[in-house]
Amino acid sequence: MASDKWQSTASAFLIGLGIGAGIGILLAPKSGEDTRNDIAGAVKDGTNRIIAQGKNLRRRSQETIQDAKDQLTDAADAGGQAYREAKAGSSS
Repeated sequence: MASDKWQSTASAFLIGLGIGAGIGILLAPKSGEDTRNDIAGAVKDGTNRIIAQGKNLRRRSQETIQDAKDQLTDAADAGGQAYREAKAGSSS
């Protein structure tokens, strides 16, 4: 029963969306070519933004990985130094 209500609501929504889009295109103040150019420009801008965010994320990830490597190297060096000092102290 609930499934039928959900399906009819979804169908009504999709039909309304299609009708609204069709009316919007018919009543648009721009020509089809202008509208297509606007859409293409918006898609290109969005794509460029996503690429820039991806590059930024990659750079930040590489910095974080390098920081972790540096901390691990420092910890290993400190551990090695502590081991050598402890070994030298016990040999005396």
